[in-house]
Amino acid sequence: MEARKEKKPPFWKRPLTWVMTVLLGALAAVLGGALQNLFTTAGSKAVNEFSKERPPFTAVSEDDSCPAVWTHFPDKLQKAVMGKTEEEAFAILDKNGEADGRATELTVTLQGRTQSAVVITGVRVVMSRPPQPPPASVFGTGGCGAAVPTRSFAIDLDSKTPTATPLAPDIPSGPSPAVIDFPYKISATDPEVFHFSVQTSACDCTWYLEIEWNSNGKSGTYRLDNGGKPFRTLALKSDSWPMVGLYKGRDGRVTGLSRPSH
Repeated sequence: MEARKEKKPPFWKRPLTWVMTVLLGALAAVLGGALQNLFTTAGSKAVNEFSKERPPFTAVSEDDSCPAVWTHFPDKLQKAVMGKTEEEAFAILDKNGEADGRATELTVTLQGRTQSAVVITGVRVVMSRPPQPPPASVFGTGGCGAAVPTRSFAIDLDSKTPTATPLAPDIPSGPSPAVIDFPYKISATDPEVFHFSVQTSACDCTWYLEIEWNSNGKSGTYRLDNGGKPFRTLALKSDSWPMVGLYKGRDGRVTGLSRPSH
């Protein structure tokens, strides 16, 4: 005689099964919401990164130019440097410099915001206004020079179409390295440092750079300027100009500026 199969109680009469089903449903809902939020956030982040105001990389620039020059000798500088150390005084002079004399030496570090590769396809030079003739005289704090680092580019502002031309870096020994032009690839863990030597011997020029990029099928340009205003590079008519020096007291503090003779 065939044994009778035990009939299972209805779903709602099985407490353990009911509790497990509810818990699994709740967990699925939580995980689903979290994943949806993650994808939404990621999508929003990607949109923000590829906007004009927020490119998919960060750009940090440093002006290593010298000397800082200006076209007049303001009396306010006399008061500003009084009682300062020599280092502080020169920092004030540099801050009040109206232009970079003869060349702007600009170091730019580009780093991706994520691990996604960003290709820097080129750099364009844009004049913010037509070049002007240099002034008859300028004042300055001195000159200096430095070796050509890697990833260096020369820009001639006196050219009709100023472009970034790659330079061979100064290597003390060994074979000369290859000159590498754009494009360059960057990411969050693979930044690049570029050096731009922007020069003029004939103009009073104001300019900025446009960095061209593409990433994940998107492309755009990023304006690199001097804190919201254009850079200014001023031609010097000779290797000598009226020098501004520092007077110092016995304690080493600055007591004033030497006014250059005209």
